[in-house]
Amino acid sequence: MKLFIFHCWGGDSRGCWRGNLADKFREEGIEVVNPDFPNTNNPKLIEWLNKTRATVPAFNSEWVLVAHSLGCPTILRLLETFSENEKVGTVILVAAFAKNLGIPEIANFVDTEFDFEKIKKSADKFIVINSDNDPFIELSEGERLAKLLGAKLIVEHNGGHINEGYGYTKYEKLHEIIKKLK
Repeated sequence: MKLFIFHCWGGDSRGCWRGNLADKFREEGIEVVNPDFPNTNNPKLIEWLNKTRATVPAFNSEWVLVAHSLGCPTILRLLETFSENEKVGTVILVAAFAKNLGIPEIANFVDTEFDFEKIKKSADKFIVINSDNDPFIELSEGERLAKLLGAKLIVEHNGGHINEGYGYTKYEKLHEIIKKLK
């Protein structure tokens, strides 16, 4: 197993639960890629995709892709770029969305329709995790994405945006979910 963690808008590789998750898996001998994406406060999809491909030119079924918030549409866009021979094992989308949230700074990630048929062919398994009281992303968006992806939906009760503002400096449940994929 190899793990690639995508951070959120305005975030970095160490924020929220991401740094702790990366550290735990590295301690367990798992290869972890957890980059800081460029221009985090005014992100451009093409720059985030270029950073991803510069880090990992080709993915295979050993890879588990994990994202928080804006990292979710980033992964979906990445999967749209896969060749027929490229496929990851599992995609885990936390605080997931794939629609315009009315935030101009991140609209370039979601300003065109997603090719969900292509996306579904680019991973063996999808897991969507959303909260029932996220101030930015309604639970119905997580439900919609889970349905479109044929994914398991996990609902965090009162989890907010599943970030440090809601107490998520560690995310043990996510660690356990990923460990069970081995």
